[in-house]
Amino acid sequence: MARHQFEDIDQDSRWLDNTTNITHLIVRAAGFILMFVGLWIGLKTINEAWSLYQQPQNIERLARAIEQGSNLDKALTSTAGSPDGEAGANGQVREVNAALGFRLSYFVAWVIAILLLMLIGRLAIAAVKTGGELALYDLQIKRFAKYLTEQASGAGQR
Repeated sequence: MARHQFEDIDQDSRWLDNTTNITHLIVRAAGFILMFVGLWIGLKTINEAWSLYQQPQNIERLARAIEQGSNLDKALTSTAGSPDGEAGANGQVREVNAALGFRLSYFVAWVIAILLLMLIGRLAIAAVKTGGELALYDLQIKRFAKYLTEQASGAGQR
């Protein structure tokens, strides 16, 4: 009779071990997927930054969208003129802008693009880090257990 009871307990522990192993496998697979997605996004970000370096005229589309949405350049040229609305001063500002090619929306577009690339890069790094931690789940648990045993042995010596 006792033999039958021990077999039941053994079967229950096997079932728990199997579900635990399946859960660990799922977590590790999710970690690998997250890590590879983070690497892919990071490489795409580097590729986009490199293409903006090689072809800076590609930022023009973003600059036009900023100008259409905010009228930043128009506001800058209208405030540069005199409050009386003299056509001469306003025309001179437009001539200077046309000669120099200075458009504030273009520089704002560069700042926004750089900040977006940095944000996407940071998110990619976080995805790689988190995916690596999930994939190496046992390593962190072992470190935590070692830390706990060190703390317990240190408290016992005091």
